[in-house]
Amino acid sequence: MAAACMVGDSTGSLAPVRSLEQATAESLDRAWRSSAEIARRAAGNFYYAFIFLPVDKRRGTEALYAFCRVGDDLADDARSGKTARLEGLRRRLDLCYSGKYCDDLTLALADAVRRFGFERGHMDELLLGIESDLTVTRYQTFTELRLYCYRVASTVGLLCLKVFDCDTSAARSYAENLGIGMQLTNILRDLYEDHSRGRIYLPQDELVRFGISDGSLFTPENRPCLVELVRWEVQRAEQFFETAEAALTPELSTPLFAARIMGAVYRRILHRIAELDRFDRRVELPKREKLSIARSIFRESLKEPQVESEDQSGG
Repeated sequence: MAAACMVGDSTGSLAPVRSLEQATAESLDRAWRSSAEIARRAAGNFYYAFIFLPVDKRRGTEALYAFCRVGDDLADDARSGKTARLEGLRRRLDLCYSGKYCDDLTLALADAVRRFGFERGHMDELLLGIESDLTVTRYQTFTELRLYCYRVASTVGLLCLKVFDCDTSAARSYAENLGIGMQLTNILRDLYEDHSRGRIYLPQDELVRFGISDGSLFTPENRPCLVELVRWEVQRAEQFFETAEAALTPELSTPLFAARIMGAVYRRILHRIAELDRFDRRVELPKREKLSIARSIFRESLKEPQVESEDQSGG
C-alpha cells in the first residue's frame, strides 16, 4: 500500500512514496530491467563494461548509471524549469537514502544503496556538478574545470568502487584520475555540440593562450590554433589516464576490470581525437571495436592471480 506522502519526480509529476520493504520481487525486477534498458540504450561506451559484471554488480552499476543519465539529460534539456526538476531529483535521492522509492528509477537506486552502501557525499557532489551545467557556460581556469570533472565523473567512479568491492586508497586514486581523464575526453569529443548549446568547457585562459576567442572557436582561419589547443588538451587528459594506471596495483586489476574497460575505450577515443584536424563531428568507436576491447580486458582479468590487499580499510 502506498504511503500517504507524495514526491515530485524530475518532470514535476507527483508520485506515491513507498518503503523499500514494500517492494515486491516483480516491482524490483521491473526496476532493474528499466535501469538496464537505459544503460543499453544510452551508455554507449559504458555498456560494454557492464555486460561482463556478475548480475548483482551489474544491477548496481546500471541503477547508478540510470540516475546519472536522468541528471545529464536534465542539463541538456532545452525546456524551462530545470532548477525545479533538479530539486525534484534531489528529493528522489533523499528517498533512496531513507529506504524509500517512488518509481522504477528510485527503486533500483534505493536497492543499490542498501546493497552497496553508496556514500551520500559523492552523490551530493555529483548533483553539484549537474547543477553547474544549468548555470555555468564558461570555466576561466583548469582549476575550475578540474573540479567540475571531479564532480560529474570521478564521483561516479568512487561510487562504483563499492560495487566492485575494492574501496581502497589506491583504488580511489585510480577512480579519481580515471574519471577526470574520461571527462576531459568527453569535453574534447563534444566540443562542437557543446558550443552549439552555448557552452565552452575548455578554460578561457587557455583559449587566450592559443589565440582563440569564443566567437572564433570554429572559424576556418582559426582551425590551426584549435587543432594545436586540442592536441595540447589531449596530452593533459593522457596524463590523467597515466596517473590512474600508475595507481592500479596488482590486487586491483581484476576487481576493477570493468573500470579498466571504460578507461581503455575512452583512451582509444582520445587517441582518435588527437588525429583530427577538424572537430565538427563526434568521434565514435564501432560497437565491434568496443566489444573487442572489453573482451580482451575481461579475459585478461580472468588469468590474473588475486593478491590479498593490505589496504581493505583504505586508511
